[in-house]
Amino acid sequence: MRNSFCVRHLGCPQDWVLHGNSCYHVIDTPTLKWSDARTTCQNLGGDLAIIRSQDENNFVRDLINQQTVQDRGAWIGLYRKADHDNKFYWIDDTPLAGQYSAWASGEPNDQAEKCVHILLTGSKKKYGKWNDNKCNLSEEDKSKSPVILCQNK
Repeated sequence: MRNSFCVRHLGCPQDWVLHGNSCYHVIDTPTLKWSDARTTCQNLGGDLAIIRSQDENNFVRDLINQQTVQDRGAWIGLYRKADHDNKFYWIDDTPLAGQYSAWASGEPNDQAEKCVHILLTGSKKKYGKWNDNKCNLSEEDKSKSPVILCQNK
């Protein structure tokens, strides 16, 4: 009889990493649009990552950091519903309010910045913290755009 860890581990697709009850995958490609990052994850059978705890945030930060990524880290599944109430929601429609969050100091800071990424800057104050950003970055930002962090539950 196999133990539950082995069974669950075998349930993760190749190149995905198990943590808790989810599998995670980093796609090491700078991506200008949050929506393109989400579509990429969905095409792989997952979605952008939802981070519910400090432990999970630390795990994804360390996982992303193993890749060749920019300071802007990776897109996550958190966004501002502009047409609703302009508050942040996870992609499963769970409001962020009252839940775990890891905003960098001074963030979120701009109502026009509707999508979120986890930072990997050298600053201890920002490393592994969240930043709101434009959902569609300009072509000049390509080299420093966030990569993609997918989750499959």
